[in-house]
Amino acid sequence: MTTNLVKPIAENFWSEYNIRLEPWSIGYDAPVSINPEEIPTSDKVNTEVEVGNGDWQPIRNAIAPELPNQLLFIDGRLRIDALCNGRRDDEILYGAFATIAVGAVLVDRTISRAKCIATEVKRIIAIGGNLNPPVTIIPAPISGRGELKYDCCLTSSNNDVDTPSQIVQSAMLDEELRIANELSLKKELIKENTLIVRDGPLLYRVYQTPFDTIGYVKTMGKAYLRGDNAQVLRSLKVGERTPIFRISNSKGSNLSWYLRSGSKDLNYKKLGYHDLHGLVRIDLDGSVPLDRAKAIADQSTYLIPQYASHPTRDPRAPQNLTPVGALEKELGRRMGSRELISRRLRDFLAESAYREIGSKTPSF
Repeated sequence: MTTNLVKPIAENFWSEYNIRLEPWSIGYDAPVSINPEEIPTSDKVNTEVEVGNGDWQPIRNAIAPELPNQLLFIDGRLRIDALCNGRRDDEILYGAFATIAVGAVLVDRTISRAKCIATEVKRIIAIGGNLNPPVTIIPAPISGRGELKYDCCLTSSNNDVDTPSQIVQSAMLDEELRIANELSLKKELIKENTLIVRDGPLLYRVYQTPFDTIGYVKTMGKAYLRGDNAQVLRSLKVGERTPIFRISNSKGSNLSWYLRSGSKDLNYKKLGYHDLHGLVRIDLDGSVPLDRAKAIADQSTYLIPQYASHPTRDPRAPQNLTPVGALEKELGRRMGSRELISRRLRDFLAESAYREIGSKTPSF
């Protein structure tokens, strides 16, 4: 008797709670990780920027807008090579050795060519408590080659367990900003009518370029839309977007919209995927005039699906853009082996501690 009841109860459970697959590989953080209790109340959202709340509907122009000649994709990678602790009197000092890499891919749509035009790697020592670490060179092992030079030395007045990673994250974002600004001024490379795509939210950083810059957010950590507006978000088809809305807080404001990326030949419902599959958010500086913002938003509904990755090639498809995925691999290669670097740092700190036995303050 019990066996006969198990099947209908189970079927009701899966359908009642609309539980569907998340196709991203389990090796990556989930693209949707919204915890309502952690959403900061400082963010103010105005959903009546482009249309009134009662007019919220999916948007896609029947006629394709004029698209940019070039796209400049900017991305960065961050890696903590080793964590370290020190002390100052009775205070614990939190630090880290880290590597960041930033780069750019230029896609020339007029000749259908993509090229990696910049990659830079920096090795960082980050320590809290306003303690300035020295430039540190990790010599090559006897049987190896290539010294490690940690010459970007950073500190902060904060000093807790998360301080080192926050310092490194900020440094990486600053480097992305710098490389975008510098590349945009190279007229031999960058043509007129170029759109800069920064992988990740803009975070109210000002891109001082002659071109518009959008932030491409492929993971959802905050629920900016509520009620009927959120239902419009879930009803988007590939190549459709929400109306533009404004997100404001004490740091500034951005214009934003959601769109569904991916390939039209992949029906996420038939594949059993959840109804937020393929959704991304686009950020634009809040000072951009609305007419220009609408033109960029319309362009994005055509451009983003064109560069969406495919699940046969990328475990984060379709949100991860193909040029960005290729850039990530190149940056990872240039950062070097995590295992080898961590081992050399461990040996270096162990030798340093051995030399400092009996001293009052361990060195970094």
